[in-house]
Amino acid sequence: MKTFSRRSLLSGLSRLAFASAFTPVLEAIAAPGPFVQPRNLLVLFHPNGFEPGWKPEVVNGALSLGATLGALEPFKSRLLISHGLRAGIRNEVAAHSEGMTSMFTGAQITKGDAFSNAPSFDQLIAEKLAGTAPLSSLELGVQSQVGFGAGGNSSVMIYSRSGKLQPEDDPNAAFRRLFGAAVTPAELDRVQAERRSVLDLVRGDLSKVRSLAGADAAQKLDAHAEGLRKLETRLSELSSLQCDRAFTKHTFTNSQLDAHEKFPALAELQAELAVLALKCGVTRVVSLQYANSVTDRRFPGVNPTTGVHTVMHMGTRAEKIAINRFFVGLAAGVLGKLDAVKRSDGSSLLDETLVVWGSEMAIGNHLRDPVPFIVAGGSRPNEGYFHQGRVIDASGQRTTRVLVSALHAFGLSSVNALGDLTDETSRGPLSGASRVS
Repeated sequence: MKTFSRRSLLSGLSRLAFASAFTPVLEAIAAPGPFVQPRNLLVLFHPNGFEPGWKPEVVNGALSLGATLGALEPFKSRLLISHGLRAGIRNEVAAHSEGMTSMFTGAQITKGDAFSNAPSFDQLIAEKLAGTAPLSSLELGVQSQVGFGAGGNSSVMIYSRSGKLQPEDDPNAAFRRLFGAAVTPAELDRVQAERRSVLDLVRGDLSKVRSLAGADAAQKLDAHAEGLRKLETRLSELSSLQCDRAFTKHTFTNSQLDAHEKFPALAELQAELAVLALKCGVTRVVSLQYANSVTDRRFPGVNPTTGVHTVMHMGTRAEKIAINRFFVGLAAGVLGKLDAVKRSDGSSLLDETLVVWGSEMAIGNHLRDPVPFIVAGGSRPNEGYFHQGRVIDASGQRTTRVLVSALHAFGLSSVNALGDLTDETSRGPLSGASRVS
């Protein structure tokens, strides 16, 4: 019978750690709970809210999305739509800066050029998931650093404990960050095969140790063995996903990366990268930022002559709806890409990925409510934390309560407030949002 020295075992475990840089690592087995926690988080942002008539209705017991949200119809049963939320804007400084800074952090600023002093909710989740993927998080943008808000607090929404995290607007640069240092597909196959052999080695050693262990220790070793079996399943699923890093890089010049007419193409590329990063297990937390709070982008066939910011300040209702429908279409495209990635059991990447989608204010003319926030996916229907397929009246509550709910969905139930927004309207999870409480 073949035996393994302590040195060979440590060597094998080292190879296992090396392999984890290219394939998802199984999270430690958690205590069973009343809901299935999401595996991933995807944060979406579009600027300047929605026109005032965007609120969906319930007609004959069914959710009717209306003209603004119509593109989300295929995912209607997977959505929790909150209406009536209030943003963290005090009108003491420029509302666009305040809205962007507090939107995902709960931090409030007292001067126009200040940045958040608190981390955004996604980074708290990234900290919890630390070590389960090579990158703790990925921040993507679509022309987010263009215009007079570039580099300022009206163009940044994600913050670590160390400060702002500006999104990467160039899909090619983002792809290099994700896969530039990775091995070739053939090498990845070799690493995966080596990892399986190491799993066999570790399983054999666990069996030997179990035969000498007491009842309590044996129970713990059985849990480790179960974890190994689940890890093998994830390896097999990764292979079935054909994670070959297929991605068509753009050939845009630097000036074209900032061109108004390139926005839709860049949005498509960044959506593909966001899904690819989650599908391949390179990261578990992604944010995708469409433009910034003061953007005056002009989109072909949508608002060809007047920029987004200007329209949302003073345009007609029809012009505002056209811009809203454009961004809703982009978000629906992301949900569709997630849902198209299927597992062997019929579930999808959307089932594994909680999507939190918000805006910094009610509408571009600085109104603080009702701010649109939408939660999607994160579990199979009726298995997750959120009660989906409906719209809830969240009047009198802050947007931070949606974020606290998301933190609770990931098991961070001890967090009940974010940033400086700690009053009664801001604390705790969103009323009526949870399926399990």
